[in-house]
This record gives sequence, C-alpha cells and structure tokens, in this order.
Amino acid sequence: MAIIVDKEKKRSDIACSCMDILLQHGIKNLTISQIAKTAGVGKGTIYEYFENKEDIVFEIITMFISVHEKKLFEISKQNISTKDKMFHFFSILYEDENSQKQLNIYREFLAISMTNGTREMIDFNRVCREKFANILNQIIKDGIDKKELRKEAQGLISALITFGLGLVVETHTVSLDAKDEIIRFLDTLFKLIEIKDEK
Repeated sequence: MAIIVDKEKKRSDIACSCMDILLQHGIKNLTISQIAKTAGVGKGTIYEYFENKEDIVFEIITMFISVHEKKLFEISKQNISTKDKMFHFFSILYEDENSQKQLNIYREFLAISMTNGTREMIDFNRVCREKFANILNQIIKDGIDKKELRKEAQGLISALITFGLGLVVETHTVSLDAKDEIIRFLDTLFKLIEIKDEK
C-alpha cells in the first residue's frame, strides 16, 4: 500500500527544521545542500516541495511573521491604551535576541529585494506589508471607537507602516535605539491624533 504524504505538512516540516540554519547563516550563505542535510532529506526531495532556495526562505519568513501576527493580535485585544498597543506593534521586532535574529533575516531579504529582487519577492513583501497594515488598522479603528483618537488617524496607516520599515533600516545603518525612536515618534504623533479630555 502506498504511503500518502501530506505535502503541505512535509513542506512546513522542512521549513521548520531549517529556521535555525537560516538565522545562523543568512539568506545568501544558505545552500540547498545545508537545507537537505538539516531536514534529513535528499536534495531532490527539497525540489519536490520548493521551487528554489528563495521559496524556502519565503516559507520560513512567513512562519516568523505568523508568530508576530499572533502576538500582535493578542496585544490588540488587551485592555491597554491605543498608544501602548502601537508601541508594542513597533517594538515587537526588537524585544529579544531571537526577534533580532529574525529582523536581520528580514533586513537581508529587503536588501536582496531592493538590489536584484524577483517579482515573487516584491509580491511577497507586499503581502507582508498588507498583513501588518491590517493589524495596525484594527488598533487605530479600536482607538477611534474608544474615543481615544481622532478619526483622521485612520489615514495614517500607510505612513505608520513606512515608519516601521524605515526603523528596520535605520536601526541597522545608523545604530538608532529602536525603543527610544518609537517612544519619541509616538509621543509626537499622539499630540496630533489623540483626543484630549477638555475639562
């Protein structure tokens, strides 16, 4: 009797087994041979489940993003101020050593995308941006509904995502302290968009 393989699970299992070597070696230095060895399969098997190395990297980054999405969703449901939710939204990438390693992979992905990225990389990046924009949109919408924010704050979603992306680059290229920058940015922003109690 033939063994039935769940292709999606196998694909996911291969990607999961390669997370650590991606974090250790980076995208450019990662090879299909390393991936196959780490996953305990032959190189041919890798190509049964992935088109190329980038496809595996997309899968792993998607897994990282899913974990961050889950954390952000939990934060968005907490009974804390909108400003605190937004602080967590921006600072989650900088909270611990593992997040920093994942952030370095994302920086490398962005660098490759900007210099010689494929259509698939550009599309993948757009999908990632939309996921985080949706979470941020919900945080701001909730803030508006709770009368914490002016309704005009909804128009800032794209600019806020761009700030977060700029922070990813700037914290690396000019050694900014991410949390200090986030606090300074949000303090200024909330002076403009927060509804103040007029007593």
